[in-house]
Amino acid sequence: MANGYILDGRYTIDGLVGVGGMGAVYHATQNLTHQQVAVKVLWQDLAKDPSEIKRFIREARAASALSHPHTVRVFDFGRSAKDEVLYLVMEYLVGRKLSDVLAHTPVLDARRVVHIAQQVCKALSEAHRLGVVHRDLKPDNIFLQEVAGERDYVKVLDFGLAKFVSGEFERSTLTRSGFVVGSPEYMAPEQALGGNVGPAADVYSLGIVLYECVSGQLPFDAKTTGQLLRKHILEAPPSLAVQVPGLDVPEPLTATIMRCLEKDPADRPHDVDELRVALLEACDRRRMPRGSGGQLADPAPFDDVSESPHLPTVVAPTAVASERHPSRFDPDAAPVDTEPDRHMIPAAKEAEIVLPAAPRSRAQTWFARHVSVLLLAGGAGIAIAVALVAWRC
Repeated sequence: MANGYILDGRYTIDGLVGVGGMGAVYHATQNLTHQQVAVKVLWQDLAKDPSEIKRFIREARAASALSHPHTVRVFDFGRSAKDEVLYLVMEYLVGRKLSDVLAHTPVLDARRVVHIAQQVCKALSEAHRLGVVHRDLKPDNIFLQEVAGERDYVKVLDFGLAKFVSGEFERSTLTRSGFVVGSPEYMAPEQALGGNVGPAADVYSLGIVLYECVSGQLPFDAKTTGQLLRKHILEAPPSLAVQVPGLDVPEPLTATIMRCLEKDPADRPHDVDELRVALLEACDRRRMPRGSGGQLADPAPFDDVSESPHLPTVVAPTAVASERHPSRFDPDAAPVDTEPDRHMIPAAKEAEIVLPAAPRSRAQTWFARHVSVLLLAGGAGIAIAVALVAWRC
């Protein structure tokens, strides 16, 4: 669609953002509100297929039901009566895809990777509870923004629109002649086999993304798509230590990543909530030795504590900076430590507040001392009487 084209009488096309296997994405303006939006348009050949139309409507409804802050918001979807264009209207995002970040910086710091991944887990958790499986999770579909000064604020794209359709497809991203919708580099074994695809497939795909982020390499590579899928189905991924000797990544984090890549879905983390907790614990600053991959020169900010998977916590009134504890607020760290200079203090400890005693008069102080002596001498009755007189003074 050309710039200036008015879609369905409501959206003016401002420019092309990108193209994919199912269609194109445009920057557009809502004519009445002047809101900047992104419009995803299904390819014309797909838009003429009744089964694809039903699929688009069903899945667009599922995507619009998602409301998590880390999921791209869907405002509208429909079909233009004039030219029968199927379209989906989403929030317009400003930032970079994770794939663009990896193209510039192939290996990311472990704590930055966990910061990004735990937000993806939050978005996936809501989707899975609603019965929506992403099926095409990859760096291209993880968008990073800066929101109110917070770096690497995640938006997960393309929920519910990826489907495994029979046919041949070429290596790279998505294709239009075939059609298998998905990316073979990140495809779970059960998805590559054409079987039932559930939440465990998203866990596998996220594991591939994590593997790539911390090592700069994909676990599997091949000359053809068939060979690549065969490796996903049959071959164990090389360990990160073998793939990149001397890699500076905490061992618990590598173990969690490798567990995500198990062939049997039952051997992977039970769900993304369990995975999120495992990732946070694996990169807990208090458990990591000095010089590990968890030390950030410029640590990314973290989410609020409202969704912490750990025990209830409260924010300490002041944060004391130290060599081991940067002044950066870190609410996602496991709140299990009770050292006084921690940024996060367990709620039970924080509640132990000792209020200063009210000042006493000289007479009250004198009588209090003598009451103590009388109590020790066994004169409890006399002590009580004297105390009552003293406090009335």
